[in-house]
Amino acid sequence: MSPLFPVLVQEATPEGRDCVRLRLTALEGQDALPAFEPGAHIDVMTPSGLIRQYSLCGSADDREAYELCVKRENNSRGGSESLCSKAQPGMELQISHPRNAFPLPAAQRYILIGGGIGITPLLSMMGRLKQGGADWELHYYAREPEHAPFREALLNGPESDRVHLHQSIRNGYPEALSTPSPDTVIMLCGPTGFMDAVFAQAVANGWQTDQVRTEHFRPTESSHDEEDRPFDVVLARSGQTIAVPAGQSIASALLAAGIDVSLSCEQGMCGACVVPLLAGEADHRDMILTEEEQGCNIALCCSRARSPVLTVEL
Repeated sequence: MSPLFPVLVQEATPEGRDCVRLRLTALEGQDALPAFEPGAHIDVMTPSGLIRQYSLCGSADDREAYELCVKRENNSRGGSESLCSKAQPGMELQISHPRNAFPLPAAQRYILIGGGIGITPLLSMMGRLKQGGADWELHYYAREPEHAPFREALLNGPESDRVHLHQSIRNGYPEALSTPSPDTVIMLCGPTGFMDAVFAQAVANGWQTDQVRTEHFRPTESSHDEEDRPFDVVLARSGQTIAVPAGQSIASALLAAGIDVSLSCEQGMCGACVVPLLAGEADHRDMILTEEEQGCNIALCCSRARSPVLTVEL
């Protein structure tokens, strides 16, 4: 797990329906909070003791505070529920340094598409794009638009003409998706089903897959019907071979052998455990690596092997 450090909850305020916006600051005497780029997220040790990942939705130029928006999930196992109900001003929380698996690439134009709480990383991106005078537009899908987090700020802001609030993709996709443009990037975040539908529509309309950048808020259910098979992992630096049995992750097998592995979400969503893949065919089950990146990298926490042996840069 990535090292955690303490911060102070400065504000905890309702945001839309069933969400709480948290403003976190450094403790007295601490240095300024670590810098981050739009799209970054942090691990948070929730009051329940569970660690959850949340995107930073405030300004990436504000070193004084981090802002999060936490949705109270109906099927919460205690993480989001404990933050929404127990986080109060003056409370200390433990968080990680920011990591970014959803960076904002250079482009001439940006189409930002968020579903539900997937709006959060896009808010930070909007701030950076406004600052740079970029050409952008936001399409925000919410089941109950009148109760959507940040609705008032978005619709009443100085660039509200760039903001489009929708209820459901069943009512139509953004018009901007109809005309592919080589100098445009689509930044897409939200529930898996929503993202799959938007991605498929974009590709069907002629967009290149690498023009659609995504971040998932929760892991998809495994679609691997075959029972996991055992395989070996060769560590290129030492030449050591580690056996990975069925039912055990590469990361777990390495840790059991005394090999240090960086872990955080353990669900293939954060990128903390990604290492270079030097040889062998991987069975990729992560949610962050692009198809091109998967050709030479692997997430140790969730992915497995299609070949008998994998060689990794460790």
